[in-house]
Amino acid sequence: MAFRNRRFEKRSRKRNRRNSGERKPVMLFARPSVASRAKNGVLYGVAALVILFLFLFLFFNVFGGGSKVKLVRDMKAEIGSHVVASSFVEEIKDGYVSGDQAVDTSSIGKKTCRITVTSNDSKKEKDYEFTVTIIDTQPPEIGVGEVLTVAKDKEVDIGKQALVTDNSGEEVQVTVSGTWDVKSVGDYSVKITATDSSGNKTKGTITLKVIDPAEGGDYSFVTKNGFVAMVKGGVTYVDDVLIVNREYELPKSFGEGLDSEARESFYEMVEAASADGIDIWATNDFRSWEDQNGIYKDYVERYGEEAYLHSAPPGHSEHQSGLAIDVNSYDEEFAGSKEGKWLSAHAQEYGFIIRYPQGKEEITGYSPEPWHIRYVKKELAKKLYNDGNWITLEEHFGL
Repeated sequence: MAFRNRRFEKRSRKRNRRNSGERKPVMLFARPSVASRAKNGVLYGVAALVILFLFLFLFFNVFGGGSKVKLVRDMKAEIGSHVVASSFVEEIKDGYVSGDQAVDTSSIGKKTCRITVTSNDSKKEKDYEFTVTIIDTQPPEIGVGEVLTVAKDKEVDIGKQALVTDNSGEEVQVTVSGTWDVKSVGDYSVKITATDSSGNKTKGTITLKVIDPAEGGDYSFVTKNGFVAMVKGGVTYVDDVLIVNREYELPKSFGEGLDSEARESFYEMVEAASADGIDIWATNDFRSWEDQNGIYKDYVERYGEEAYLHSAPPGHSEHQSGLAIDVNSYDEEFAGSKEGKWLSAHAQEYGFIIRYPQGKEEITGYSPEPWHIRYVKKELAKKLYNDGNWITLEEHFGL
């Protein structure tokens, strides 16, 4: 076994490396010292704190101060219903609704809603936007009741007289089946089916009762414009508006005086006119059947056949209804006076109409009477005003 001189071998290896040009590798990236590592750790920590501070600042001052909104699971509303956006909020954490809006439920489909939430802590506001689906689950309603009474020999449109309505406000498809004869007095069974655009359906069976008006009794009919007219106790109503004209008359016993609502509205109008420097006063209002009979006879004696244009036969005068008032002057020139102009421009604001306007003689059957006003309530009066070009009751209802 040979003896190894380790010291000698080590010196030999070093000599050989020097002779061959080999050098010890140089470390380009020296291991950082403990002090350097500590300094870097401090810098990284400071940077992290700055980033965290910025995040919290943005979160609390831009995004609503930490408020969280939880919405209900069923984000649906019925068409035609009255709901607000906040109705779909189940819970708000650390905040409250400070801004709300009505949801558009006029048509089926998806609708965008928005609420504003204010943070309890920072009082900052944030808008939340979400989508609500409008649906239609309600079937149409048939409002005619169990019995529909019509006059013998009168045209009848049961589809219209069924008074079908739907929460969507749309026109509903109505089908009618059965056999009836308006020329024969009797009771007839009629089936009605109403279907809306969403497929909701209502079925019903009514009795069509055909009566002879000469024998008395109430009945109904449809006007040319599709309004349902009801005859009750011999008095005709269209859309709850009493009708009396050349064709439709009042019973002899009808009427007890000027309608109280019409009287109050008239006095209110008189006060408004006075504030504008206009004097309006009543010259005539309620007249009984007997009073009208005497007046009409007098007109016949004075005007002969033309009396029909200036006065109504008993039972056909609006004055008997207690809803008509004559004012100021029985002269057609009243229309051009300051009082007449004020009346024509403002009567509708108090529920009155100019009942027999200029140019409508063939429709109303009477000569123009700018002094004759009729109470029909504000909603209808404003429709008939027509920017001063008055529409008659006959034109509006199709009588």
